[in-house]
Amino acid sequence: MMQRKKSGGTNNELKPGDGVQIDEKTKYEYGADLHTDGAPLIDPGQGKTLSIRVFEFKMNPESIKDFPIDKQIIFNSHAKQIATILWGDGLRPYEAISPKVIINKKKKMYQIFVPCEAKSGVLFVDSPKNLSDMVKSGKRVSRQPNGN
Repeated sequence: MMQRKKSGGTNNELKPGDGVQIDEKTKYEYGADLHTDGAPLIDPGQGKTLSIRVFEFKMNPESIKDFPIDKQIIFNSHAKQIATILWGDGLRPYEAISPKVIINKKKKMYQIFVPCEAKSGVLFVDSPKNLSDMVKSGKRVSRQPNGN
């Protein structure tokens, strides 16, 4: 049977550590409580209806070694194609939020997320949802009917 060692000593024997230096002004001790108060997500559901379109691309297997790491170069190579597809759907990019590029080298693919708004005179078929309701329900955002 194993015996547990007794910790013979008092708390006076504990010595403070060096802590974690974040920058010149900020330092945290190990074990410091870094808990922050939760801020509720309140979305009144007002404003423009926006949609996020996702464009998926596969990497060229012959040029994976030379694949550009700069996400701006990747986006620029597809910008005209994306703009044409959005125009055909009656959408235009929402200028206040930049598109995002996510690269997955293991799956040899990348995705470009583009926030969009409808052109004047174009209506969305689906009813808009506000962020608060989507977070509460925990449901994923619906995808296009063809499964993409």
